[in-house]
Amino acid sequence: MMGNKGIKLYLLTGFLGAGKTTFLKRLIDHLAEHKIGILMNEFGQISVDGPLLQQNDVDVVEINNGSVFCSCLKGAFIDALIAYSELPIEYLFVESSGMADPSNIEQILHSVIGKVKGREYDYQGSICLVDSVHFLDQVDVLAAIERQIAASNLILINKVDLTAAAGLRAVKEKIAAINPAAEQVEASYCNISFDFLQRNLKKIAIKGSGECCNTPLNRPAAHVVRTDGIFPREKFEDFLLVLVPWAIRMKGFFHLEDGWKQIDVVGSQIDIKIAAIPRSVSELVIITDKGLPALTEIYSNWDKRFSVEMSVS
Repeated sequence: MMGNKGIKLYLLTGFLGAGKTTFLKRLIDHLAEHKIGILMNEFGQISVDGPLLQQNDVDVVEINNGSVFCSCLKGAFIDALIAYSELPIEYLFVESSGMADPSNIEQILHSVIGKVKGREYDYQGSICLVDSVHFLDQVDVLAAIERQIAASNLILINKVDLTAAAGLRAVKEKIAAINPAAEQVEASYCNISFDFLQRNLKKIAIKGSGECCNTPLNRPAAHVVRTDGIFPREKFEDFLLVLVPWAIRMKGFFHLEDGWKQIDVVGSQIDIKIAAIPRSVSELVIITDKGLPALTEIYSNWDKRFSVEMSVS
């Protein structure tokens, strides 16, 4: 029975490729007997993870093409929270973009108090997923990662099976230096106990800055490659590999000779697996902070390998 209880709201953060969508899938399975909603924020123009979650008959709303904490999308985020309050859900999970700085989450939630048309929100806290393999290389060059750690109540250190003991110790020490109050949990494939759902993570006091560093002026570019051809896997993998130095993240769906594939590239790690959902056209989102030279690399390396036309938006 939901009664007049508030909707339990959790924020999920974590840099690109840390495992947020995998964690959400596990949460959906765990809460199969409950009504839940997901507000998904992707940095690129197209949705890659949203369709994967909608297969589970979960109410998913997407806000794409930026960060929901940036002034460019904050209004849409607030409107979505107000609309969600009217739905008969017990839990709302907000999965933010990997580039998001959630420092102003409490300000945003405060701004919807008194505006919601249904039940109020009961904010339970922020959970940040950390890719233990790449974290130390990323945290000192991407300000959003440190902000995500600082604003979190629970930190899930993922992919520990791929990280040596000394490296894992260094990751935990770095996290503790940024946010000594947050609870740390180690995991592989986001496999952790969900007992945190039975307690309010907000009881773990943290010190957030309240100011968000996401602005329309400092956002990285998100290029979308579109084409309707069918491509040899080896050539396509080579295309991805040559773009690795130019991309913060690449993901999407592509039609290869052995079928539709889901593409996921984090650092130099290229993951190509069977796509559960066929698409009408191949699309690859390439997020980069290297400006025009990165766009030039996309075009020139495509032309070296493929005769099929493509477009970039």
